[in-house]
Amino acid sequence: MTEIDKLRAENKRLLDWIMGDADALTTLQRTYLDPKTLTSDRIKAAGAAIAYERPKLSVQVHVGPAVLGERLDQANGMKVVNPPKVIDHQA
Repeated sequence: MTEIDKLRAENKRLLDWIMGDADALTTLQRTYLDPKTLTSDRIKAAGAAIAYERPKLSVQVHVGPAVLGERLDQANGMKVVNPPKVIDHQA
Protein backbone atom coordinates (compact mmCIF):
# COMPACT_ATOMS: atom_id res chain seq x y z
CA MET A 1 0.00 0.00 0.00
CA THR A 2 2.92 2.34 0.69
CA GLU A 3 4.17 1.93 -2.88
CA ILE A 4 0.69 2.60 -4.26
CA ASP A 5 0.42 5.76 -2.15
CA LYS A 6 3.78 6.95 -3.51
CA LEU A 7 2.65 6.32 -7.08
CA ARG A 8 -0.64 8.13 -6.48
CA ALA A 9 1.24 11.10 -5.05
CA GLU A 10 3.54 11.13 -8.09
CA ASN A 11 0.54 10.92 -10.45
CA LYS A 12 -1.14 13.79 -8.60
CA ARG A 13 2.03 15.87 -8.81
CA LEU A 14 2.34 15.24 -12.54
CA LEU A 15 -1.32 16.00 -13.19
CA ASP A 16 -1.08 19.20 -11.16
CA TRP A 17 1.91 20.18 -13.26
CA ILE A 18 0.10 19.40 -16.53
CA MET A 19 -3.08 21.21 -15.51
CA GLY A 20 -1.33 24.06 -13.70
CA ASP A 21 0.70 26.99 -14.86
CA ALA A 22 4.10 25.51 -14.03
CA ASP A 23 6.53 25.51 -16.92
CA ALA A 24 9.54 23.32 -17.67
CA LEU A 25 11.94 25.58 -15.77
CA THR A 26 9.78 25.44 -12.65
CA THR A 27 9.70 21.66 -12.87
CA LEU A 28 13.47 21.48 -13.26
CA GLN A 29 13.94 23.78 -10.29
CA ARG A 30 11.56 21.73 -8.18
CA THR A 31 13.44 18.58 -9.19
CA TYR A 32 16.93 19.80 -8.31
CA LEU A 33 15.74 21.37 -5.05
CA ASP A 34 13.96 18.22 -3.86
CA PRO A 35 16.25 16.35 -1.44
CA LYS A 36 14.33 13.12 -2.07
CA THR A 37 15.39 13.08 -5.73
CA LEU A 38 18.43 11.02 -6.67
CA THR A 39 21.64 13.04 -6.85
CA SER A 40 22.23 12.12 -10.49
CA ASP A 41 18.74 13.34 -11.42
CA ARG A 42 19.25 16.54 -9.44
CA ILE A 43 22.51 17.22 -11.29
CA LYS A 44 20.84 16.65 -14.67
CA ALA A 45 17.94 18.95 -13.77
CA ALA A 46 20.31 21.66 -12.53
CA GLY A 47 22.41 21.38 -15.68
CA ALA A 48 19.35 21.72 -17.88
CA ALA A 49 17.99 24.69 -15.91
CA ILE A 50 21.17 26.75 -15.60
CA ALA A 51 21.02 28.11 -19.15
CA TYR A 52 17.64 29.68 -18.40
CA GLU A 53 18.44 30.94 -14.90
CA ARG A 54 21.69 32.77 -15.64
CA PRO A 55 21.98 34.79 -18.84
CA LYS A 56 25.13 34.47 -20.87
CA LEU A 57 27.15 37.65 -20.79
CA SER A 58 27.55 39.49 -24.05
CA VAL A 59 29.13 42.75 -25.08
CA GLN A 60 27.84 45.04 -27.78
CA VAL A 61 29.95 47.86 -29.18
CA HIS A 62 28.43 50.65 -31.20
CA VAL A 63 30.84 52.68 -33.31
CA GLY A 64 29.56 55.84 -34.84
CA PRO A 65 30.32 56.76 -38.46
CA ALA A 66 32.74 59.56 -37.49
CA VAL A 67 34.86 57.29 -35.32
CA LEU A 68 34.78 54.52 -37.92
CA GLY A 69 35.83 56.90 -40.68
CA GLU A 70 38.77 58.19 -38.62
CA ARG A 71 39.91 54.64 -37.90
CA LEU A 72 39.72 53.69 -41.57
CA ASP A 73 41.73 56.77 -42.54
CA GLN A 74 44.40 55.86 -40.01
CA ALA A 75 44.50 52.28 -41.23
CA ASN A 76 44.85 53.34 -44.87
CA GLY A 77 47.90 55.40 -44.01
CA MET A 78 49.51 52.48 -42.25
CA LYS A 79 49.06 50.07 -45.14
CA VAL A 80 51.03 52.08 -47.70
CA VAL A 81 53.98 50.06 -48.95
CA ASN A 82 56.72 51.54 -51.12
CA PRO A 83 57.25 49.58 -54.32
CA PRO A 84 60.35 47.36 -54.20
CA LYS A 85 63.54 48.65 -55.84
CA VAL A 86 64.73 46.78 -58.88
CA ILE A 87 68.39 45.83 -58.89
CA ASP A 88 69.94 45.18 -62.31
CA HIS A 89 72.75 42.70 -62.24
CA GLN A 90 74.96 41.46 -65.02
CA ALA A 91 77.31 38.54 -64.57
